[in-house]
Amino acid sequence: MSLRNKSFIWGSVTSVVLFIIGIATGNILLFTILALTGFTLVSCLILGNNFIGDMILQIFSWGFVRFPGLIFTLDLDGIIWLITVKLLFWVLGFLLATLFGLLAIILGLALSVVVYPFALVKNIRNGEVK
Repeated sequence: MSLRNKSFIWGSVTSVVLFIIGIATGNILLFTILALTGFTLVSCLILGNNFIGDMILQIFSWGFVRFPGLIFTLDLDGIIWLITVKLLFWVLGFLLATLFGLLAIILGLALSVVVYPFALVKNIRNGEVK
């Protein structure tokens, strides 16, 4: 099975699932737009002859930051402070990764609508990219 056929199948599955969710929640307009952009995003990712996948991974990687090391004392207040600040850094890191992941998906959805026709034509003219 060619990548083009896989992109049609999995893009259609994605758009049908999103459209059914839209019907179930009653927010048909939003989920219709998401279904159309979801089709193009999944198809672009499967075709692999465009920059959408690399862009999503690059933006998503911005959310994984390394926080500074902590200096603490070995008394009860210092250990409590260390645990508290480590938990705060963990929560901040999780929120940053989630926000940048959402940003990457939103940009991927928006740009894939423009990129998909070119990716499809490139796949038809040049065949499968290995």
